[in-house]
Amino acid sequence: MRADAAIAARALRAAIADPSTMGERQVAHVDLSRPRRGEWWETWANLPGFVRVNGPKGYYWHRCLPGWNYTRAEIVPEMIPDLELLAERGVRPSEDTSERAA
Repeated sequence: MRADAAIAARALRAAIADPSTMGERQVAHVDLSRPRRGEWWETWANLPGFVRVNGPKGYYWHRCLPGWNYTRAEIVPEMIPDLELLAERGVRPSEDTSERAA
């Protein structure tokens, strides 16, 4: 998992610097039985484990960081550092550092 997190952090930084590096986009509609609703999940070929839910105004999550959701504004200051910390020390986030926690 640590190697996956390192690859993911590098890929996200590269994609932010140059969006053309994201690769092909895939979109899937996921039906959730409980609560009864659906979501649109977007993934990109060169961003392994990175998922955007319900479009640009939705939220983001990463396979390496189960249980954590991020807003678009939190990707650079929180998600990428969380991935880098996981890669370097094997430590997953344990506390919400955004303003939502306040």
